[in-house]
Amino acid sequence: MAKVFFISKNNVRDAWLSALGQVLFNGDDIKTEYDKLEDPPSKDATVLIEIDNPLSSPIMRKDKIIKIKSKFGNSYEVYGCMADTYLIGSIQSGYIEEILEGVNDHFLYESGLSFPYSYHDRVFNYTPFALEDTIHQYYDVDFVDNEFVKNHQKLIKAEKIKSVEDTEIWELKNGVKIELDKKISEKMGIEKFPIGILNFPRINQIEYIIQKLREKPYSRRAQAITWRPLIDPYHVDPPCLQRIFMRIKEGKLLMQTTWRSRDLFRAWEANVNGMVRIQKAVADQLGVEIGHYLDFSNSLHIYGNTISEVKDMLKRMKNRGTLPQEIIKKMEGN
Repeated sequence: MAKVFFISKNNVRDAWLSALGQVLFNGDDIKTEYDKLEDPPSKDATVLIEIDNPLSSPIMRKDKIIKIKSKFGNSYEVYGCMADTYLIGSIQSGYIEEILEGVNDHFLYESGLSFPYSYHDRVFNYTPFALEDTIHQYYDVDFVDNEFVKNHQKLIKAEKIKSVEDTEIWELKNGVKIELDKKISEKMGIEKFPIGILNFPRINQIEYIIQKLREKPYSRRAQAITWRPLIDPYHVDPPCLQRIFMRIKEGKLLMQTTWRSRDLFRAWEANVNGMVRIQKAVADQLGVEIGHYLDFSNSLHIYGNTISEVKDMLKRMKNRGTLPQEIIKKMEGN
């Protein structure tokens, strides 16, 4: 059976180190689509991680909180392990600004083949299909069938289908009316058109979450998604983050995220630092405290070509006396 782990810790650092130990020493061996022929298999598991106080225990040195400065001039408290150089590097390169402010969204259309998506664009500016998607998958859009519209019971019950002067009229928004005795394609002058020419609406899903929880804090509908089913299954690099769910319980904002795939060693802590800042921003807007952060990965993995690097880091931490005992026991047992 595939390995499934549950980890519950008070802070980001302890959760990350515990997950590293579980996946590295107890995870499944499995190849990935990114491997070279000579690469060893990755270590992989399905993992649910609960962090009780995600903004507690920032990185410190000599009892002083360290603030990491980004290339945009902002300084941040960082939640995680000082030994995680990928976390520090991500903050320095502007990852927080990328998540919260969308400073790199312009690369979606200004770059060539790089920067296929951004979490900020997918969460704060969601659309089911965008112009850049046309290079990956092609669709023709057809008009609805008039007879199907005429007999659609939901439209009839909502009084959107009306008989006017011996013809059936379909009333859309803003005064738009379609005569269903004539083909829509005849009126438009074309049979089909490519989906890429449509400018779909864009949705700020975080704005929706704030509004929803302000009206009904107990709602189970305050969520945001990233997946574009029309394009992402065919994309060489689709987003890892799939869904954000929030709810208020006992006066605290709970946040849960779902990820289809995750690089535990080189991305997890940076991802969490971005996500909990979204949580903090929403909590501030709602005037509530932050509750737990729950993080679920269908595949939380350590790539085979980084396993030796992980082991070296853990060995250095052990020698310095900064490695939790639970990880030391796993190291000694393997």
